[in-house]
Amino acid sequence: MSDPIAAPTETLAPAYTGRLGTDPIPALRLPKSETEPEAAYRFIHDELMLDGSSRLNLATFVTTWMDPQADRLMAETFDKNMIDKDEYPATAEIETRCVNMVAALFHAEALSPTDPTSATGVSTVGSSEAVMLGGLALKWRWRQARDAAGKDSTKPNLIMGSNVQVVWEKFCRYFDVEPKYLPMEHGRYVITPEQVRDAVDENTIGVVAILGTTFTGELEPVAEIAEALDEIAAGGGPDVPLHVDAASGGFVVPSCTRS
Repeated sequence: MSDPIAAPTETLAPAYTGRLGTDPIPALRLPKSETEPEAAYRFIHDELMLDGSSRLNLATFVTTWMDPQADRLMAETFDKNMIDKDEYPATAEIETRCVNMVAALFHAEALSPTDPTSATGVSTVGSSEAVMLGGLALKWRWRQARDAAGKDSTKPNLIMGSNVQVVWEKFCRYFDVEPKYLPMEHGRYVITPEQVRDAVDENTIGVVAILGTTFTGELEPVAEIAEALDEIAAGGGPDVPLHVDAASGGFVVPSCTRS
Protein backbone atom coordinates (compact mmCIF):
# COMPACT_ATOMS: atom_id res chain seq x y z
CA MET A 1 0.00 0.00 0.00
CA SER A 2 1.31 3.44 -0.88
CA ASP A 3 1.92 6.04 1.81
CA PRO A 4 -1.15 8.35 1.93
CA ILE A 5 1.02 11.21 3.17
CA ALA A 6 3.81 10.94 0.58
CA ALA A 7 1.81 12.26 -2.39
CA PRO A 8 -1.10 14.58 -1.49
CA THR A 9 -4.35 13.78 -3.26
CA GLU A 10 -6.57 16.49 -4.67
CA THR A 11 -9.33 15.98 -2.14
CA LEU A 12 -9.75 14.99 1.48
CA ALA A 13 -12.49 12.57 2.47
CA PRO A 14 -13.10 13.01 6.19
CA ALA A 15 -15.33 10.39 7.78
CA TYR A 16 -17.93 12.72 9.21
CA THR A 17 -21.67 12.90 8.79
CA GLY A 18 -24.43 15.29 9.71
CA ARG A 19 -23.61 18.94 10.22
CA LEU A 20 -19.86 18.41 9.79
CA GLY A 21 -20.48 17.36 6.20
CA THR A 22 -19.76 14.31 4.11
CA ASP A 23 -18.53 15.87 0.84
CA PRO A 24 -14.81 15.66 -0.02
CA ILE A 25 -12.80 18.77 0.89
CA PRO A 26 -10.33 20.15 -1.71
CA ALA A 27 -6.79 19.50 -0.51
CA LEU A 28 -4.87 21.77 -2.88
CA ARG A 29 -7.42 24.49 -3.70
CA LEU A 30 -9.81 26.73 -1.80
CA PRO A 31 -13.29 25.15 -1.56
CA LYS A 32 -16.05 26.62 -3.74
CA SER A 33 -18.32 27.15 -0.74
CA GLU A 34 -17.76 27.99 2.89
CA THR A 35 -16.91 25.39 5.54
CA GLU A 36 -18.22 25.42 9.06
CA PRO A 37 -15.45 26.63 11.41
CA GLU A 38 -15.90 23.66 13.74
CA ALA A 39 -15.69 21.27 10.79
CA ALA A 40 -12.51 22.91 9.47
CA TYR A 41 -10.96 22.74 12.94
CA ARG A 42 -11.91 19.07 13.35
CA PHE A 43 -10.52 18.06 9.94
CA ILE A 44 -7.12 19.64 10.62
CA HIS A 45 -7.02 18.66 14.28
CA ASP A 46 -7.58 15.00 13.49
CA GLU A 47 -5.19 14.96 10.53
CA LEU A 48 -2.43 16.21 12.84
CA MET A 49 -2.95 13.12 14.99
CA LEU A 50 -0.78 11.31 12.42
CA ASP A 51 2.21 13.31 13.64
CA GLY A 52 4.42 11.96 16.38
CA SER A 53 4.13 13.32 19.90
CA SER A 54 6.62 16.12 20.50
CA ARG A 55 6.68 15.28 24.20
CA LEU A 56 8.11 11.86 23.31
CA ASN A 57 10.61 13.09 20.70
CA LEU A 58 14.00 13.10 22.42
CA ALA A 59 15.67 14.47 19.28
CA THR A 60 13.99 17.85 19.57
CA PHE A 61 13.86 20.66 22.12
CA VAL A 62 10.13 20.66 22.92
CA THR A 63 9.90 17.68 25.26
CA THR A 64 9.32 19.80 28.35
CA TRP A 65 5.90 20.48 29.80
CA MET A 66 4.58 24.04 29.57
CA ASP A 67 2.14 25.69 31.96
CA PRO A 68 -1.32 26.35 30.51
CA GLN A 69 -0.90 30.04 31.38
CA ALA A 70 2.02 30.19 28.93
CA ASP A 71 -0.15 28.53 26.30
CA ARG A 72 -2.81 31.19 26.84
CA LEU A 73 -0.32 34.05 26.62
CA MET A 74 1.03 32.69 23.33
CA ALA A 75 -2.47 32.42 21.90
CA GLU A 76 -3.33 35.93 23.08
CA THR A 77 -0.27 37.43 21.37
CA PHE A 78 -0.44 35.69 17.98
CA ASP A 79 -1.83 38.87 16.39
CA LYS A 80 1.02 41.10 17.57
CA ASN A 81 3.62 42.13 15.00
CA MET A 82 6.47 42.35 17.48
CA ILE A 83 8.92 43.86 15.00
CA ASP A 84 6.72 46.99 14.95
CA LYS A 85 7.94 48.27 18.28
CA ASP A 86 6.24 51.65 17.93
CA GLU A 87 2.85 49.99 17.65
CA TYR A 88 3.53 47.41 20.37
CA PRO A 89 5.71 49.18 22.98
CA ALA A 90 4.66 46.94 25.87
CA THR A 91 5.72 43.82 23.95
CA ALA A 92 9.03 45.50 23.07
CA GLU A 93 9.62 46.32 26.74
CA ILE A 94 9.01 42.71 27.75
CA GLU A 95 11.48 41.59 25.06
CA THR A 96 14.11 43.93 26.52
CA ARG A 97 13.56 42.50 29.98
CA CYS A 98 13.95 38.96 28.67
CA VAL A 99 17.19 39.83 26.88
CA ASN A 100 18.60 41.26 30.10
CA MET A 101 17.49 38.24 32.13
CA VAL A 102 19.28 35.86 29.77
CA ALA A 103 22.36 38.08 29.64
CA ALA A 104 22.55 38.10 33.43
CA LEU A 105 22.50 34.29 33.52
CA PHE A 106 25.84 34.33 31.69
CA HIS A 107 27.24 37.36 33.54
CA ALA A 108 26.87 39.52 30.41
CA GLU A 109 24.89 42.21 32.17
CA ALA A 110 24.31 45.78 31.01
CA LEU A 111 27.13 47.27 28.98
CA SER A 112 26.54 50.72 30.47
CA PRO A 113 26.60 51.24 34.26
CA THR A 114 24.06 54.03 33.87
CA ASP A 115 21.64 51.99 31.75
CA PRO A 116 20.56 48.70 33.34
CA THR A 117 18.72 47.67 30.16
CA SER A 118 21.67 47.95 27.77
CA ALA A 119 22.47 44.25 27.39
CA THR A 120 22.84 43.33 23.72
CA GLY A 121 20.45 40.78 22.30
CA VAL A 122 17.35 40.13 20.27
CA SER A 123 14.53 37.62 20.36
CA THR A 124 13.99 35.20 17.48
CA VAL A 125 11.27 32.73 16.53
CA GLY A 126 13.66 29.88 17.37
CA SER A 127 17.23 28.66 17.37
CA SER A 128 17.20 28.27 13.58
CA GLU A 129 16.63 31.98 13.04
CA ALA A 130 19.22 32.73 15.72
CA VAL A 131 21.77 30.64 13.82
CA MET A 132 21.07 32.53 10.60
CA LEU A 133 21.44 35.92 12.29
CA GLY A 134 24.55 34.89 14.20
CA GLY A 135 26.14 33.34 11.13
CA LEU A 136 25.47 36.42 9.04
CA ALA A 137 26.99 38.62 11.72
CA LEU A 138 30.14 36.46 11.63
CA LYS A 139 30.31 36.60 7.85
CA TRP A 140 29.74 40.36 7.59
CA ARG A 141 32.26 41.12 10.34
CA TRP A 142 34.89 38.97 8.62
CA ARG A 143 34.11 40.41 5.17
CA GLN A 144 34.31 43.99 6.45
CA ALA A 145 37.73 43.34 7.99
CA ARG A 146 39.02 41.63 4.85
CA ASP A 147 37.79 44.41 2.57
CA ALA A 148 39.35 47.04 4.83
CA ALA A 149 42.68 45.22 4.59
CA GLY A 150 42.39 44.92 0.81
CA LYS A 151 42.23 41.12 0.97
CA ASP A 152 40.02 38.61 -0.82
CA SER A 153 36.64 38.15 0.90
CA THR A 154 35.03 35.59 -1.42
CA LYS A 155 35.98 32.33 0.33
CA PRO A 156 34.59 32.36 3.88
CA ASN A 157 34.58 29.17 5.93
CA LEU A 158 33.01 28.18 9.23
CA ILE A 159 34.54 25.66 11.65
CA MET A 160 32.18 23.31 13.49
CA GLY A 161 31.91 19.74 14.65
CA SER A 162 30.17 17.05 12.65
CA ASN A 163 27.74 16.93 15.59
CA VAL A 164 26.11 20.30 14.83
CA GLN A 165 22.43 20.69 14.14
CA VAL A 166 21.43 20.60 10.46
CA VAL A 167 20.54 24.30 10.54
CA TRP A 168 24.26 25.13 10.46
CA GLU A 169 24.56 23.17 7.24
CA LYS A 170 21.63 25.17 5.89
CA PHE A 171 23.29 28.46 6.87
CA CYS A 172 26.45 27.54 4.98
CA ARG A 173 24.45 26.50 1.93
CA TYR A 174 22.13 29.52 1.95
CA PHE A 175 24.85 32.11 2.46
CA ASP A 176 27.73 30.59 0.48
CA VAL A 177 30.04 29.69 3.35
CA GLU A 178 32.32 26.66 3.23
CA PRO A 179 31.61 24.33 6.18
CA LYS A 180 34.74 22.84 7.78
CA TYR A 181 33.56 19.88 9.85
CA LEU A 182 35.72 18.58 12.67
CA PRO A 183 35.25 14.81 13.00
CA MET A 184 34.15 12.88 16.07
CA GLU A 185 35.76 9.61 17.13
CA HIS A 186 34.82 6.64 19.28
CA GLY A 187 34.51 7.81 22.88
CA ARG A 188 34.74 11.53 21.96
CA TYR A 189 31.66 13.28 20.63
CA VAL A 190 32.72 16.91 21.03
CA ILE A 191 35.29 19.05 19.27
CA THR A 192 38.63 19.89 20.90
CA PRO A 193 40.76 23.05 21.07
CA GLU A 194 43.51 21.19 19.19
CA GLN A 195 41.17 20.46 16.28
CA VAL A 196 40.09 24.09 16.18
CA ARG A 197 43.67 25.34 16.26
CA ASP A 198 44.63 23.16 13.30
CA ALA A 199 41.58 24.14 11.23
CA VAL A 200 41.62 27.94 11.59
CA ASP A 201 42.87 29.99 8.66
CA GLU A 202 42.52 33.56 7.38
CA ASN A 203 39.18 32.76 5.74
CA THR A 204 37.56 31.46 8.93
CA ILE A 205 34.60 33.64 9.89
CA GLY A 206 34.02 31.87 13.21
CA VAL A 207 33.99 28.69 15.26
CA VAL A 208 30.82 27.03 16.56
CA ALA A 209 30.89 25.36 19.98
CA ILE A 210 27.82 23.59 21.32
CA LEU A 211 26.54 23.96 24.85
CA GLY A 212 24.76 20.63 25.01
CA THR A 213 25.35 18.54 21.88
CA THR A 214 22.40 16.45 20.75
CA PHE A 215 24.66 13.40 20.43
CA THR A 216 25.22 12.97 24.16
CA GLY A 217 24.16 16.19 25.89
CA GLU A 218 27.82 17.00 26.61
CA LEU A 219 29.14 20.53 26.79
CA GLU A 220 31.93 21.31 24.38
CA PRO A 221 35.00 22.94 26.00
CA VAL A 222 33.96 26.52 25.29
CA ALA A 223 36.50 28.21 27.58
CA GLU A 224 39.40 26.14 26.24
CA ILE A 225 38.39 26.80 22.62
CA ALA A 226 38.15 30.53 23.36
CA GLU A 227 41.64 30.44 24.87
CA ALA A 228 43.00 28.69 21.79
CA LEU A 229 41.47 31.33 19.52
CA ASP A 230 42.93 34.11 21.70
CA GLU A 231 46.35 32.49 21.48
CA ILE A 232 46.12 32.34 17.68
CA ALA A 233 45.24 36.04 17.50
CA ALA A 234 47.94 37.00 20.01
CA GLY A 235 50.50 35.12 17.93
CA GLY A 236 49.74 37.17 14.84
CA GLY A 237 47.13 34.85 13.38
CA PRO A 238 43.55 35.71 12.45
CA ASP A 239 41.25 37.03 15.16
CA VAL A 240 38.43 34.47 14.94
CA PRO A 241 35.24 34.89 17.01
CA LEU A 242 33.45 32.07 18.80
CA HIS A 243 29.71 31.39 18.53
CA VAL A 244 28.22 29.31 21.33
CA ASP A 245 25.15 27.35 20.23
CA ALA A 246 23.15 27.04 23.45
CA ALA A 247 19.83 25.93 21.98
CA SER A 248 19.65 22.92 24.28
CA GLY A 249 21.83 23.95 27.23
CA GLY A 250 21.32 27.69 27.52
CA PHE A 251 18.90 27.45 30.43
CA VAL A 252 20.43 24.30 31.91
CA VAL A 253 24.05 25.33 32.37
CA PRO A 254 23.42 28.49 34.44
CA SER A 255 21.44 26.34 36.89
CA CYS A 256 24.27 23.83 37.33
CA THR A 257 26.94 24.16 39.99
CA ARG A 258 30.40 22.69 40.05
CA SER A 259 31.09 20.17 42.78
